[in-house]
Amino acid sequence: MLILTRSIALAVFIILAQANVVSAQDGQEGFSASANEFRNSCASCHGTDGKGAGFLTRLFRGVDPGDLTQLSKNNKGVFPLERVVEIVDGRKEVAAHGERKMPVWGDRYMAESMTRQGPGPTNEFIVRNRVLELVYYLQSIQES
Repeated sequence: MLILTRSIALAVFIILAQANVVSAQDGQEGFSASANEFRNSCASCHGTDGKGAGFLTRLFRGVDPGDLTQLSKNNKGVFPLERVVEIVDGRKEVAAHGERKMPVWGDRYMAESMTRQGPGPTNEFIVRNRVLELVYYLQSIQES
């Protein structure tokens, strides 16, 4: 139990440290909102290049986050926009995705929005925008 607690604490520390590095880089040229959203939400598992070699994969052995730069290639050259939106959002179960091993970003973003904005109709709009930022970034890093 102590090892599990220490592993979780280490993972949280690493995530927070990475968030601080990303915040320090925000002022650099070439960093878009989409890229920042990816680094803050996905890079810890998928790697900063999206190829699946994030630092948390060393902690969670046996979990392959996959190469996100190959989504179009694996879909006959067409980026599967709707499917990726559903998977990233995660609030609607996607049977073809199999067992869910990644966070439900829609729920996390909604909780953050509710904390910042309070209850209201704009929260869903904010969540959808954050999900779309991630998806558009994934679309931009596709390799042929």
